[in-house]
Amino acid sequence: MTHSPARRTIVLAALAAGLAAGCTPSAPAQPADPPVDVPLIPGVGLAGAPRFAADSCEAVTVEQLNELGFSGGKRSRDGQRCVTGFGPVATVETSNRGNSLRTLYLEHARGHDTGNHWETVTINAYPAVTVSIDDNVAGKEDEGPLGCTLALAADNNTLVYITAATYDKPETGPWQHDPCGATKKIAEYVIQNLRT
Repeated sequence: MTHSPARRTIVLAALAAGLAAGCTPSAPAQPADPPVDVPLIPGVGLAGAPRFAADSCEAVTVEQLNELGFSGGKRSRDGQRCVTGFGPVATVETSNRGNSLRTLYLEHARGHDTGNHWETVTINAYPAVTVSIDDNVAGKEDEGPLGCTLALAADNNTLVYITAATYDKPETGPWQHDPCGATKKIAEYVIQNLRT
């Protein structure tokens, strides 16, 4: 079957108009970069980040945890982790897992295991992510979770992981049913301590 020259002209004109209007084949979408490229407040560095990398107990003191309402506290170190125990089971842990906020975002975007939760927060202008929440036992879910882990960007290369395992215990004071609230308050002390 043949088409008249007039018909071919109309078809070609329609194709040209479509191309001019932007109807071109689109390139595959590229994954977005993490939303935080520079995790520090401009002009403010965290002088204590190298100290924290060497000793995870540099992040927060037992006395500061007591100020927040935790009772007592015995401290132990094992290199990357600093664990402060309150009573038989409740703990606050600070740890350095050797990655950056950008890496954490990329791992999450790729579907890798970064924890069972993902909630971005900002603490005193520093970005952080709540990466894990330990649910309460069956029948007590309405009393709040048993534990929570927050990853706080100390600098472009350092994340401070803060875990509060409160387990409904009175030794954790006002945080026994709010471990995520505890990690955010502890993060304020961490920023203060690592700035100096």
